[in-house]
Amino acid sequence: MFSSRRANTRKVSAICLSFLLASSLSFARGSPSKGTAAFVFDGNRTYVELSFVRQDRSVHKALAFVDMGGPSMILTDSLFNELQIDHNRSLLFRLGDLTLEVPGAEVIKESVEPYSIGSELKVEGTLSASILQRYQVVIDYQKRNLTFAQPRTLKPRGIPVRFHINQKTGLLSVDASIGGETYPMTIDNGSAYTWFRQSAAKSWLVSHPDWDRGVGAVGASNMMMSGDDAESSGILLRIPQISLGSLILNDVGALAPGSVRSFPGNLDLFDWYSQKNASAVVGWIGGNVLKRFKLTIDYPNHLMYWLQQTNPDSADFNQVGLTLRFEHGEYFVAAVARKKGRPTVEGVLPGDRLIRVGDLETRNATWGAIYDRMHGKPDETRTLLLERDGNRLNVIAKVTAF
Repeated sequence: MFSSRRANTRKVSAICLSFLLASSLSFARGSPSKGTAAFVFDGNRTYVELSFVRQDRSVHKALAFVDMGGPSMILTDSLFNELQIDHNRSLLFRLGDLTLEVPGAEVIKESVEPYSIGSELKVEGTLSASILQRYQVVIDYQKRNLTFAQPRTLKPRGIPVRFHINQKTGLLSVDASIGGETYPMTIDNGSAYTWFRQSAAKSWLVSHPDWDRGVGAVGASNMMMSGDDAESSGILLRIPQISLGSLILNDVGALAPGSVRSFPGNLDLFDWYSQKNASAVVGWIGGNVLKRFKLTIDYPNHLMYWLQQTNPDSADFNQVGLTLRFEHGEYFVAAVARKKGRPTVEGVLPGDRLIRVGDLETRNATWGAIYDRMHGKPDETRTLLLERDGNRLNVIAKVTAF
C-alpha cells in the first residue's frame, strides 16, 4: 500500500518565503498554487508522505499523521533534531509540489511516534489543523490522495456544509441534527471512529432503544486502545440518520465512551476536547463516516463539501467482541464486549496477551490489520492464540453482529 506514493524528490532551490496574512505559516513565492500526495489509509486513519528539508537542502521523506482534530504540528525527537529546528530555524517541507514553512517555535517534538501503524511504516510527524486551516484541503479517500491548495484555487464539488472554526487551533465544528435535536460536533479525520458523549447517547437510547448495539469498543471504534473505561465500558450504537444541513449521513456507527478524567486539568475527554473547538461539542464524526466521501474543506470560506463515493458499511460492527489495549507493540485484552448483557467471547480474560489472530502475528501489526482480522460475517470463527500467566492457549471465537 506504500507503492502508490509519488513524492517530488527534486532538491529545493533558493526560495524566497513570505508570511501569509501575518500568520506563522508562510508559503514560497513563485511556487505552485497546490500540491498533491498519496496517503496510506490504515484503521480509518490517514498518513501522508511529506518531504522534509534538512539544513543542507537534502530531503528526508517521512509519513505524517493527518489530523483535523489536533492543533499542533508534531515531529518525533529524532526528526526534529535531524532537521535542526529551533526558535530561529523554521520547519520546511513539501506536500507534492507545494512548499510550506512553519516557524520552529510552533513545532512540538515528542519522543513517541504519533499513531504509529506498525513496524513497516514509520510515522514521524503530525500534520495538524493549525496547518490545514490556511488552505483548501481535499481528502480523496477513493484515490488515496491529499491535496493542499491556496485560497480560491479549487472549485469544490459536493454538498456544501458551513462550519465554525477556532482560529487559534484550526479545529472546526458543524451543527448536526440527531433525533430532531441540534448539536455542535467536530469533523475529525484523525479519529478512526465516530464518538459521542455517553450522557447524550443515553438520552437518545431512551427514545430509540433499538440504536443500542452492545457495550465495549470493537473494531475501529476501539481506536485509542488505552485499556481504560473509556472503551471498555463504551456503548456501541448505530444511528439511522445524522443531518448536517442538507447533507444526510445514513447508518452511522458510533461509540459513546465511558467517563475517564485523565486529560489535562483532570477533565473528561469531551470537556478537554471542547476546549480546542469553536464551541462545546457533543462529539465528532470520524473516519468510519468520512471514508465514504471525497471531502473538500475550504477553510478560508468556512465551507466543507461532501461528495459521496461509497455506501455506508452497515457491517463494520461485525467483529470478534474484544476490546484491546496496545502497549509497546503488543496487544492485550482490555475487556470482553457484551451484547444484551452477555459476554460475546468465551475463554478469554482481561489481561490476556493476544499473540495471533488466524495467521496474523499481532506484534507490531498495524491497527487496521488487527481490525480486519477480527472482522467477518456473523457466527464465523477466528482462532485466537493468547498468553495467560506464561501459558499459551487457543480460543475459537465467533464473530458477533453488534
